[in-house]
Amino acid sequence: MRHRRRLPAPLRPAAALALALVVTGCAGGQEGPGSQGPTQTGTLPAPSSSDPAGPPTSSVTGGAPALPAALAAGHALSGAPGAATDVVTGLDVPWAIAALPDGTALVSERDTARVVRVDASGAADQVVATGPGGAVPGVEPRGEGGLLGLAVSPGFAQDGYVYAYLTTADDDRVVRMRLTGGGTGTAGALSEPEPVLTGIRSATVHHGGRLAFGPDGMLYVTTGDASAPSTAQDAAALTGKVLRLTPEGQPAPGNPTEGSPVWTYGHRNPQGIGWDADGRMFAAEFGQDAQDELNLLEPGRDYGWPLVEGFVPGPDGTPADVDDPALTAPLLTWATAEASPSGLLVTADAVYVAALRGQRLWRVPLAGGVLGQPEALLDGEHGRIRDVVAAPDGGALWVLTNNTSRGAGNPGDDRVLRLPLA
Repeated sequence: MRHRRRLPAPLRPAAALALALVVTGCAGGQEGPGSQGPTQTGTLPAPSSSDPAGPPTSSVTGGAPALPAALAAGHALSGAPGAATDVVTGLDVPWAIAALPDGTALVSERDTARVVRVDASGAADQVVATGPGGAVPGVEPRGEGGLLGLAVSPGFAQDGYVYAYLTTADDDRVVRMRLTGGGTGTAGALSEPEPVLTGIRSATVHHGGRLAFGPDGMLYVTTGDASAPSTAQDAAALTGKVLRLTPEGQPAPGNPTEGSPVWTYGHRNPQGIGWDADGRMFAAEFGQDAQDELNLLEPGRDYGWPLVEGFVPGPDGTPADVDDPALTAPLLTWATAEASPSGLLVTADAVYVAALRGQRLWRVPLAGGVLGQPEALLDGEHGRIRDVVAAPDGGALWVLTNNTSRGAGNPGDDRVLRLPLA
């Protein structure tokens, strides 16, 4: 295995709060509990003014809008988490939450291919799509595939679009549907899916599947290696990548290679992405059987898979101090039993990472562009954690469990939890 390069900034002592971390914890070839403590490695680089993911611009509105509502809410959130309470129970293999401007949110169910609209009062109703039983049509659940990520258009007030990542009989793809209606007694309806990006290689496992609009108004898509690791290094393949698209599905202007949707490559199974207020982009990624990763994504970078997994230890057991400019080091890693990271949220003072096999919500403090010592929240209390978002009602996180397909589960699973921030 090849070594990775260190981050640009040098390490300083933890007491000086100048640490970005490597936490050895959970990877896991499966989404499916060993334990090691966190190890620190360095500060974050300053955001680049030339980075297309930085200054907010948008082809959706044609101007320079504020951050998307859910993203802005995430940046505004801060404080110590309180006790979690149920918002909604009885969900069936939920995968993603996407906040709507009216204070409700959409939840995707992987295997039923249903979209459920929930609100802070605990109401949960199916949004009627055009497939059998009101499900999203064309979804063929298999293994870890099905109806996965959701994202709401930054221009939702004008275009009404909801984007979805799904598995079909032939491929994985991104589609968009118009959401209409919704209100007292109805959750609304979704139009026939319109393809945005098709032809993503599909397999039983390693789908990626997260969708998010960045501060630039572009659509970011995570794809797994679809059990074909070499494709993560293949510039022509869509798998093992983070892609950056226009809302219409074209390669976004300013991508590292003109005409290519590829933003970063060398990924195994990334399922969480988010941005801080300075436009720095974070991603959570499943490792194989040693180290899961939290990465800082920079355009055109190679994150190493399958050449390397996480950090390569040096003779003293710490990350090897070997410069390899071809590969980009993670900010931190977890051993396999402690994470299996899926959803990710960046707030004003922390990066939150939902852990499946680790059965906890990781909070990685973020202060002044510096990552601190990770804290394990909800540790084993609610089983597997799939996603975390800013609560539409403000002042809290919404946390999505994922026990109905794998894991012991609890009565009432699966659920959306409200975790207040004091």
